Amino acid sequence: MKIQIFLSPQRLFHQFFRQAQVILVALLLGAAPGVMADESTGVGANGVALPSSPAFIGEGGEKVTMDNVVRAETAKYFAEETIKTGPNKFRHERNGIQLDNQTIIRSNFDLIYSYAVFDASEGLEITVPEYDLYHSVQVFDENHVTLEVVYPGETKIVSHDQLTYGDHVYLFMRTQPPSTDKAGIEKLHQRQDSVEVKAGSSNPYTSEVKYDVSSFNALRNELIARAPKEVIVYKGFIESLDDIVSPHYQMTNLAGWGGLPARHAHYFVVAPADDKARQGDASSFTFSPPPVQFDRSGYWSLTVYNPEGWVTTKPFKISSLEAKPNKDGTYTINFNGPEDSINNLEVPENWNALFRCYLPESREAIIDFQKDMDANHKVLSN
Repeated sequence: MKIQIFLSPQRLFHQFFRQAQVILVALLLGAAPGVMADESTGVGANGVALPSSPAFIGEGGEKVTMDNVVRAETAKYFAEETIKTGPNKFRHERNGIQLDNQTIIRSNFDLIYSYAVFDASEGLEITVPEYDLYHSVQVFDENHVTLEVVYPGETKIVSHDQLTYGDHVYLFMRTQPPSTDKAGIEKLHQRQDSVEVKAGSSNPYTSEVKYDVSSFNALRNELIARAPKEVIVYKGFIESLDDIVSPHYQMTNLAGWGGLPARHAHYFVVAPADDKARQGDASSFTFSPPPVQFDRSGYWSLTVYNPEGWVTTKPFKISSLEAKPNKDGTYTINFNGPEDSINNLEVPENWNALFRCYLPESREAIIDFQKDMDANHKVLSN
Protein backbone atom coordinates (compact mmCIF):
# COMPACT_ATOMS: atom_id res chain seq x y z
CA MET A 1 0.00 0.00 0.00
CA LYS A 2 1.48 3.37 -1.04
CA ILE A 3 0.57 6.49 0.90
CA GLN A 4 1.13 9.85 -0.79
CA ILE A 5 1.40 13.02 1.26
CA PHE A 6 0.79 16.33 -0.49
CA LEU A 7 2.06 19.57 1.00
CA SER A 8 0.27 22.84 0.44
CA PRO A 9 2.13 25.61 -1.42
CA GLN A 10 2.31 27.51 1.88
CA ARG A 11 3.88 24.51 3.62
CA LEU A 12 6.33 23.99 0.77
CA PHE A 13 7.37 27.65 0.90
CA HIS A 14 7.80 27.47 4.69
CA GLN A 15 9.95 24.34 4.30
CA PHE A 16 12.05 26.01 1.58
CA PHE A 17 12.45 29.18 3.67
CA ARG A 18 13.69 27.22 6.69
CA GLN A 19 16.20 25.31 4.53
CA ALA A 20 17.38 28.65 3.18
CA GLN A 21 17.80 29.99 6.73
CA VAL A 22 20.00 27.00 7.61
CA ILE A 23 22.20 27.60 4.56
CA LEU A 24 22.41 31.36 5.17
CA VAL A 25 23.53 30.96 8.77
CA ALA A 26 26.13 28.45 7.58
CA LEU A 27 27.28 31.02 5.02
CA LEU A 28 27.55 33.64 7.73
CA LEU A 29 29.59 31.32 9.91
CA GLY A 30 32.43 31.80 7.47
CA ALA A 31 32.27 35.60 7.68
CA ALA A 32 34.52 36.22 10.64
CA PRO A 33 38.25 36.64 9.93
CA GLY A 34 39.40 34.12 12.53
CA VAL A 35 38.39 30.56 11.62
CA MET A 36 41.44 28.41 12.35
CA ALA A 37 42.65 27.50 15.84
CA ASP A 38 45.50 29.73 16.97
CA GLU A 39 46.61 29.49 20.60
CA SER A 40 48.75 32.61 20.23
CA THR A 41 45.76 34.81 19.38
CA GLY A 42 43.22 33.09 21.63
CA VAL A 43 40.81 32.06 18.88
CA GLY A 44 40.04 28.37 18.46
CA ALA A 45 38.56 26.35 15.62
CA ASN A 46 35.24 27.74 14.38
CA GLY A 47 35.74 30.86 16.47
CA VAL A 48 35.54 29.48 20.02
CA ALA A 49 37.43 31.50 22.63
CA LEU A 50 40.54 30.04 24.22
CA PRO A 51 41.77 30.88 27.74
CA SER A 52 44.89 32.27 26.07
CA SER A 53 42.87 35.19 24.63
CA PRO A 54 43.70 38.48 26.40
CA ALA A 55 39.94 39.13 26.60
CA PHE A 56 39.12 35.87 28.44
CA ILE A 57 40.08 33.94 31.53
CA GLY A 58 39.58 30.34 32.58
CA GLU A 59 38.21 31.06 36.06
CA GLY A 60 36.82 34.10 37.87
CA GLY A 61 35.93 36.11 34.81
CA GLU A 62 32.74 38.02 34.04
CA LYS A 63 29.98 35.55 33.27
CA VAL A 64 28.70 35.83 29.71
CA THR A 65 24.95 36.30 29.25
CA MET A 66 22.63 37.53 26.49
CA ASP A 67 23.42 41.07 27.63
CA ASN A 68 27.17 40.90 26.93
CA VAL A 69 27.73 37.92 24.59
CA VAL A 70 28.09 40.11 21.46
CA ARG A 71 30.54 42.37 23.30
CA ALA A 72 32.54 39.31 24.35
CA GLU A 73 32.58 38.00 20.77
CA THR A 74 33.81 41.36 19.55
CA ALA A 75 36.44 41.61 22.29
CA LYS A 76 37.74 38.25 21.13
CA TYR A 77 38.31 39.50 17.58
CA PHE A 78 39.54 42.95 18.64
CA ALA A 79 42.17 41.21 20.79
CA GLU A 80 43.07 38.78 18.01
CA GLU A 81 43.59 41.53 15.43
CA THR A 82 45.64 43.61 17.88
CA ILE A 83 47.97 40.65 18.42
CA LYS A 84 48.30 40.12 14.66
CA THR A 85 48.84 43.72 13.52
CA GLY A 86 49.06 46.05 16.51
CA PRO A 87 47.05 49.27 16.80
CA ASN A 88 46.02 51.58 13.96
CA LYS A 89 47.27 49.43 11.09
CA PHE A 90 45.48 47.54 8.32
CA ARG A 91 46.11 43.87 7.63
CA HIS A 92 45.26 43.36 3.96
CA GLU A 93 44.32 40.23 2.14
CA ARG A 94 46.34 40.79 -1.01
CA ASN A 95 45.24 38.11 -3.48
CA GLY A 96 42.04 36.71 -4.84
CA ILE A 97 40.89 33.29 -3.70
CA GLN A 98 42.42 30.38 -5.57
CA LEU A 99 39.96 27.64 -6.52
CA ASP A 100 42.54 24.92 -5.83
CA ASN A 101 43.30 26.35 -2.37
CA GLN A 102 40.03 27.46 -0.78
CA THR A 103 40.57 27.92 2.95
CA ILE A 104 37.41 29.81 3.97
CA ILE A 105 34.10 28.00 3.58
CA ARG A 106 31.60 29.73 1.25
CA SER A 107 34.07 32.46 0.36
CA ASN A 108 33.03 35.78 -1.12
CA PHE A 109 34.79 35.98 -4.50
CA ASP A 110 33.52 39.52 -5.17
CA LEU A 111 35.60 41.48 -2.67
CA ILE A 112 39.00 41.41 -0.96
CA TYR A 113 39.05 42.10 2.79
CA SER A 114 41.24 44.23 5.04
CA TYR A 115 41.09 44.37 8.85
CA ALA A 116 42.23 46.80 11.55
CA VAL A 117 41.58 47.87 15.14
CA PHE A 118 41.96 51.63 15.70
CA ASP A 119 42.09 53.70 18.86
CA ALA A 120 39.16 56.13 18.63
CA SER A 121 39.57 57.75 22.05
CA GLU A 122 40.62 61.01 20.37
CA GLY A 123 38.67 60.50 17.17
CA LEU A 124 39.35 59.22 13.65
CA GLU A 125 39.22 60.72 10.19
CA ILE A 126 38.75 58.17 7.38
CA THR A 127 39.16 59.07 3.70
CA VAL A 128 38.35 56.73 0.79
CA PRO A 129 39.42 58.19 -2.59
CA GLU A 130 37.15 58.16 -5.63
CA TYR A 131 36.84 54.74 -7.31
CA ASP A 132 34.71 53.34 -10.12
CA LEU A 133 34.14 50.00 -8.39
CA TYR A 134 32.74 49.00 -5.02
CA HIS A 135 34.83 49.96 -1.99
CA SER A 136 33.81 50.52 1.62
CA VAL A 137 35.24 50.84 5.11
CA GLN A 138 32.84 49.69 7.82
CA VAL A 139 33.43 51.09 11.32
CA PHE A 140 31.91 49.31 14.31
CA ASP A 141 32.48 49.30 18.07
CA GLU A 142 32.58 46.59 20.76
CA ASN A 143 28.80 46.23 20.76
CA HIS A 144 29.01 45.57 17.01
CA VAL A 145 27.12 48.80 16.37
CA THR A 146 28.05 50.06 12.89
CA LEU A 147 28.92 53.72 13.40
CA GLU A 148 29.85 54.63 9.83
CA VAL A 149 30.39 53.09 6.40
CA VAL A 150 32.77 55.16 4.28
CA TYR A 151 32.46 54.96 0.49
CA PRO A 152 34.59 56.29 -2.40
CA GLY A 153 34.88 60.08 -2.48
CA GLU A 154 33.98 60.40 1.20
CA THR A 155 35.78 61.57 4.32
CA LYS A 156 34.05 60.81 7.60
CA ILE A 157 34.86 61.71 11.18
CA VAL A 158 34.29 59.20 13.97
CA SER A 159 34.21 60.90 17.35
CA HIS A 160 34.65 59.09 20.65
CA ASP A 161 31.15 59.99 21.80
CA GLN A 162 29.70 57.93 18.91
CA LEU A 163 31.01 54.73 20.48
CA THR A 164 28.53 52.82 22.62
CA TYR A 165 31.29 51.05 24.55
CA GLY A 166 35.06 51.26 24.95
CA ASP A 167 37.66 53.34 23.13
CA HIS A 168 38.39 51.24 20.03
CA VAL A 169 36.71 50.45 16.73
CA TYR A 170 37.12 47.75 14.11
CA LEU A 171 37.66 48.84 10.51
CA PHE A 172 36.49 46.21 8.03
CA MET A 173 37.45 47.18 4.48
CA ARG A 174 35.90 45.55 1.39
CA THR A 175 37.57 46.25 -1.97
CA GLN A 176 36.42 45.10 -5.40
CA PRO A 177 39.39 44.34 -7.67
CA PRO A 178 39.17 45.47 -11.30
CA SER A 179 40.20 41.94 -12.34
CA THR A 180 41.95 38.91 -10.87
CA ASP A 181 44.89 38.87 -13.28
CA LYS A 182 48.29 40.29 -12.31
CA ALA A 183 47.48 43.83 -13.44
CA GLY A 184 44.15 43.79 -11.60
CA ILE A 185 45.70 42.55 -8.37
CA GLU A 186 48.40 45.23 -8.54
CA LYS A 187 45.68 47.89 -8.88
CA LEU A 188 43.87 46.27 -5.96
CA HIS A 189 46.96 46.68 -3.77
CA GLN A 190 47.26 50.34 -4.75
CA ARG A 191 43.60 50.81 -3.97
CA GLN A 192 43.84 49.19 -0.54
CA ASP A 193 46.86 51.33 0.33
CA SER A 194 45.12 54.53 -0.82
CA VAL A 195 42.73 54.66 2.16
CA GLU A 196 43.81 57.24 4.76
CA VAL A 197 43.00 56.95 8.45
CA LYS A 198 44.12 59.71 10.81
CA ALA A 199 43.89 58.97 14.52
CA GLY A 200 44.52 61.25 17.47
CA SER A 201 45.96 58.40 19.56
CA SER A 202 47.31 54.90 19.05
CA ASN A 203 46.88 52.96 22.27
CA PRO A 204 46.62 49.20 21.68
CA TYR A 205 43.29 47.58 22.44
CA THR A 206 42.81 45.85 25.78
CA SER A 207 39.47 44.51 26.95
CA GLU A 208 38.02 46.39 29.93
CA VAL A 209 36.93 43.07 31.44
CA LYS A 210 38.06 39.45 31.38
CA TYR A 211 35.18 37.29 30.18
CA ASP A 212 34.57 33.79 31.55
CA VAL A 213 35.59 31.49 28.71
CA SER A 214 33.33 28.55 29.66
CA SER A 215 30.08 30.51 29.89
CA PHE A 216 30.93 32.36 26.67
CA ASN A 217 31.59 29.23 24.61
CA ALA A 218 28.53 27.46 26.04
CA LEU A 219 26.18 30.34 25.21
CA ARG A 220 27.83 30.96 21.84
CA ASN A 221 27.39 27.33 20.82
CA GLU A 222 23.76 27.33 21.99
CA LEU A 223 22.87 30.47 20.04
CA ILE A 224 24.57 29.29 16.86
CA ALA A 225 22.72 25.96 17.11
CA ARG A 226 19.38 27.77 17.54
CA ALA A 227 20.02 30.30 14.79
CA PRO A 228 18.98 28.27 11.71
CA LYS A 229 15.43 27.87 13.04
CA GLU A 230 15.00 31.25 14.72
CA VAL A 231 17.20 34.01 13.34
CA ILE A 232 16.04 36.85 11.08
CA VAL A 233 19.40 38.00 9.80
CA TYR A 234 18.54 41.55 8.74
CA LYS A 235 17.34 42.31 12.28
CA GLY A 236 20.74 41.43 13.70
CA PHE A 237 23.22 43.91 12.24
CA ILE A 238 22.50 47.25 13.90
CA GLU A 239 23.40 50.95 13.72
CA SER A 240 22.11 51.94 17.15
CA LEU A 241 21.57 50.24 20.50
CA ASP A 242 17.92 51.17 20.05
CA ASP A 243 17.81 48.72 17.12
CA ILE A 244 18.56 45.64 19.26
CA VAL A 245 15.99 42.88 18.84
CA SER A 246 16.81 39.77 20.85
CA PRO A 247 17.68 37.02 20.07
CA HIS A 248 18.31 38.08 16.45
CA TYR A 249 21.00 40.56 17.47
CA GLN A 250 22.90 37.94 19.45
CA MET A 251 22.47 35.09 16.94
CA THR A 252 23.39 37.11 13.86
CA ASN A 253 26.51 38.66 15.36
CA LEU A 254 27.78 35.32 16.64
CA ALA A 255 27.09 33.48 13.39
CA GLY A 256 28.10 36.34 11.10
CA TRP A 257 30.40 38.66 12.99
CA GLY A 258 31.55 41.56 10.81
CA GLY A 259 28.43 41.72 8.63
CA LEU A 260 27.00 44.96 7.25
CA PRO A 261 23.54 46.31 8.15
CA ALA A 262 20.87 45.64 5.51
CA ARG A 263 20.79 49.18 4.10
CA HIS A 264 24.46 48.75 3.17
CA ALA A 265 24.44 45.10 2.05
CA HIS A 266 21.90 42.30 2.01
CA TYR A 267 22.37 38.58 1.49
CA PHE A 268 19.93 35.75 0.86
CA VAL A 269 19.98 32.16 -0.31
CA VAL A 270 19.00 30.95 -3.77
CA ALA A 271 18.47 27.19 -3.92
CA PRO A 272 16.86 24.72 -6.35
CA ALA A 273 13.15 24.36 -5.66
CA ASP A 274 12.39 20.99 -7.27
CA ASP A 275 14.04 17.57 -7.32
CA LYS A 276 15.35 17.74 -10.89
CA ALA A 277 16.98 21.11 -10.26
CA ARG A 278 18.51 19.78 -7.03
CA GLN A 279 19.94 16.83 -8.96
CA GLY A 280 21.72 19.21 -11.32
CA ASP A 281 19.36 19.08 -14.30
CA ALA A 282 19.04 22.24 -16.38
CA SER A 283 17.16 24.91 -14.42
CA SER A 284 16.72 28.66 -14.33
CA PHE A 285 15.05 31.65 -12.72
CA THR A 286 14.22 35.15 -13.93
CA PHE A 287 14.08 38.34 -11.89
CA SER A 288 14.05 42.11 -12.20
CA PRO A 289 17.18 43.98 -11.08
CA PRO A 290 17.30 44.46 -7.31
CA PRO A 291 16.93 48.01 -5.93
CA VAL A 292 20.62 48.84 -5.50
CA GLN A 293 22.45 52.09 -6.17
CA PHE A 294 24.13 51.20 -9.44
CA ASP A 295 25.21 54.83 -9.90
CA ARG A 296 27.37 54.49 -6.76
CA SER A 297 28.96 51.17 -7.85
CA GLY A 298 26.34 49.14 -6.03
CA TYR A 299 25.83 45.74 -7.63
CA TRP A 300 24.38 42.27 -7.21
CA SER A 301 26.11 38.93 -7.56
CA LEU A 302 25.32 35.24 -7.35
CA THR A 303 27.88 32.61 -6.28
CA VAL A 304 27.27 28.84 -6.44
CA TYR A 305 28.54 26.36 -3.82
CA ASN A 306 28.34 22.62 -3.32
CA PRO A 307 26.41 21.24 -0.29
CA GLU A 308 29.53 21.52 1.89
CA GLY A 309 30.08 25.16 0.98
CA TRP A 310 32.93 24.95 -1.55
CA VAL A 311 33.20 26.04 -5.18
CA THR A 312 33.64 22.94 -7.33
CA THR A 313 32.36 24.04 -10.75
CA LYS A 314 33.20 26.68 -13.30
CA PRO A 315 31.76 29.16 -14.18
CA PHE A 316 30.41 29.51 -10.64
CA LYS A 317 29.71 33.26 -10.27
CA ILE A 318 27.93 36.05 -12.10
CA SER A 319 27.14 39.66 -11.25
CA SER A 320 25.40 42.74 -12.61
CA LEU A 321 28.77 43.81 -14.01
CA GLU A 322 28.76 41.08 -16.67
CA ALA A 323 25.27 39.49 -16.75
CA LYS A 324 23.30 39.99 -20.01
CA PRO A 325 19.77 41.34 -19.50
CA ASN A 326 16.69 40.17 -21.37
CA LYS A 327 14.96 42.57 -23.76
CA ASP A 328 12.53 43.65 -21.04
CA GLY A 329 15.33 44.46 -18.59
CA THR A 330 14.93 41.32 -16.46
CA TYR A 331 17.72 38.79 -15.98
CA THR A 332 17.56 35.04 -16.50
CA ILE A 333 20.21 32.95 -14.78
CA ASN A 334 20.64 29.43 -16.13
CA PHE A 335 22.13 26.50 -14.25
CA ASN A 336 23.64 23.65 -16.27
CA GLY A 337 21.81 25.01 -19.29
CA PRO A 338 22.43 24.18 -22.96
CA GLU A 339 25.60 25.47 -24.57
CA ASP A 340 23.94 28.60 -25.95
CA SER A 341 22.30 29.60 -22.63
CA ILE A 342 22.88 33.16 -21.46
CA ASN A 343 24.21 33.79 -17.97
CA ASN A 344 24.88 30.09 -17.52
CA LEU A 345 26.50 28.69 -14.35
CA GLU A 346 27.63 25.13 -13.77
CA VAL A 347 26.28 23.57 -10.58
CA PRO A 348 26.87 20.30 -8.72
CA GLU A 349 24.15 18.10 -7.29
CA ASN A 350 22.36 19.56 -4.23
CA TRP A 351 23.87 22.98 -4.84
CA ASN A 352 23.03 26.27 -3.17
CA ALA A 353 23.96 29.86 -3.96
CA LEU A 354 24.20 33.21 -2.22
CA PHE A 355 22.67 36.33 -3.74
CA ARG A 356 24.56 39.42 -2.55
CA CYS A 357 23.27 42.96 -2.94
CA TYR A 358 25.64 45.83 -2.18
CA LEU A 359 24.42 49.40 -1.61
CA PRO A 360 20.65 48.83 -1.60
CA GLU A 361 18.46 51.85 -2.23
CA SER A 362 16.98 51.29 1.23
CA ARG A 363 16.64 48.62 3.88
CA GLU A 364 12.90 48.30 3.27
CA ALA A 365 13.25 48.03 -0.51
CA ILE A 366 15.86 45.27 -0.44
CA ILE A 367 13.97 43.22 2.16
CA ASP A 368 10.82 43.47 0.01
CA PHE A 369 12.89 42.37 -2.99
CA GLN A 370 14.08 39.28 -1.14
CA LYS A 371 10.55 38.38 -0.03
CA ASP A 372 9.34 38.65 -3.64
CA MET A 373 12.27 36.54 -4.86
CA ASP A 374 11.61 33.83 -2.28
CA ALA A 375 7.91 33.67 -3.08
CA ASN A 376 7.75 34.27 -6.83
CA HIS A 377 11.12 33.62 -8.48
CA LYS A 378 12.15 30.10 -7.52
CA VAL A 379 14.77 28.08 -9.38
CA LEU A 380 12.85 25.41 -11.31
CA SER A 381 13.97 22.75 -13.76
CA ASN A 382 13.46 23.60 -17.42
